[in-house]
Amino acid sequence: MSEANTETLQYRCDGPEEAPVLILGPSLGTTWHMWDRQIPELVRQWRVVRFDLPGHGGAPAQPATSVAELTDRLLATLDELGVQRFGYAGCSIGGAIGTDLALRAPHRLASLALIASSPRFGTADEFRQRGVIVRTNGLDPMARTAPERWFTPGFAAAQPAIVEWAVQMVRTTDAASYVGACEALASFDVRADLGRVGVPTLVLVGSEDRVTGPAEARHLVAGIPDARLAVVPGASHLAPVEQPAAVTDLLVRHFSTSWQAVSDSSTGMAALAAPPVVPALAAPAAPAPAAHAVPPGAAVPAGPGDTAAPHAAALHAPGAAAHAPGAVLHGPGAVPPGAAPAGAVPPGAVPAGTVPVPVPAPGGAPHAAAAPGAAQAAAAHTAGPLVAEPAAAGRPDPYDAGMKVRREVLGDAHVDRAMAAADDFSGDFQELITRYAWGEVWTREGLDRRTRSAVTLTALVAGGHLDELAFHTRAALRNGLSPAEIKEVLLQTAVYCGVPAANSAFRVARRVILEETTPEA
Repeated sequence: MSEANTETLQYRCDGPEEAPVLILGPSLGTTWHMWDRQIPELVRQWRVVRFDLPGHGGAPAQPATSVAELTDRLLATLDELGVQRFGYAGCSIGGAIGTDLALRAPHRLASLALIASSPRFGTADEFRQRGVIVRTNGLDPMARTAPERWFTPGFAAAQPAIVEWAVQMVRTTDAASYVGACEALASFDVRADLGRVGVPTLVLVGSEDRVTGPAEARHLVAGIPDARLAVVPGASHLAPVEQPAAVTDLLVRHFSTSWQAVSDSSTGMAALAAPPVVPALAAPAAPAPAAHAVPPGAAVPAGPGDTAAPHAAALHAPGAAAHAPGAVLHGPGAVPPGAAPAGAVPPGAVPAGTVPVPVPAPGGAPHAAAAPGAAQAAAAHTAGPLVAEPAAAGRPDPYDAGMKVRREVLGDAHVDRAMAAADDFSGDFQELITRYAWGEVWTREGLDRRTRSAVTLTALVAGGHLDELAFHTRAALRNGLSPAEIKEVLLQTAVYCGVPAANSAFRVARRVILEETTPEA
């Protein structure tokens, strides 16, 4: 396992130690407190483990740039706790982690709930652009727009305390960790893999969610063989906060009735042998040290009315303990929930009749989607000596790797335009630069992408290639160069490439930087 994968996540445990384990995963920009309103009811049956994303909620700022890396850190955390089998519910990026768990560690997953999730979140360009905005302006633009992304207008107007809580959650997140999570979402795409999700799955979505709405939810249900859909009326993206009673009721029903029992232990604390065909993290050889108990009163108390409606005894999971739940905090830099105001998430009004009954998923095969660039690759021209396959015996063709890097650096929109415009005259050239410029040079490990962008900008200024300079300025921002660093590169070119060339370059770069880094009003 790589060094990055051995890192763990900041977490909190609530509920009886001998109860089955249920993991709750957060949304981007939130903390484990987004689940506060679900805890009183869930701990009646489960040992609930909540975690924070890197740099969120005071967690150590150790950015992860892929969903798989976040999954590996979660599994390492659960290994330390001795948890081998568990149920999992995740919201937004937390849902992406849940889907990755189902695909890469199915033997550890008893049941799954995907909330406000999607097999692909928007487009890679959208999330990389969000990263450019945050690197340039900090998290204030994301914080100011969070309420309209997360809540319905009526709820936001009626619950100003929750709106302020949401804004502060985003504002206090580590910017580099937030950008890393954006990169993780940009590269996440499991549309072609949904048919391999083999655990009972609840797909839950707010009817008013404009981020990952009912259309994305139906895509998940159509692709996952054993999935049910539940639409929560009057809820937007953060449905667990906006309609807590409805979401709690649906989670209790799902995990009470769809828990796959594989082990003799109902708690999931016993070691479980992994199927030989599925690589997964192994349990630690020795038990991890016991977590430290939180002093009395350190936990955030539930406010009046913060308990969801009780459920029938028939819904209780086998082995659920009856004694009072305890709370545990753990993780590098873990912050006690007492740091937040008591009742930081006040109760939201839940109109009568808003608890829907999950609808059985329609049948059908998953929607397979070709990887970006696959169609272009199939249609690309291969004739001509300049674009022949690499001659070295056994050497892999660098075309696919080049197309992947080209899209990551320049963006899908730019590459799609270039490939769509290719014809019999220019098609060979497009294949040439994809295979050799992007597949042979940009994929080399000798320089990181930030450095390659700085070198590329300098070369384009020297050659007077202003059209290329414009889209490579965009690429430099996506690769992590700040506007101040791009300015320094262009000042350097004034000395070594000439003042007239640098003057023209400053005009082009300034226009592009303003376009790319100005937040939407």
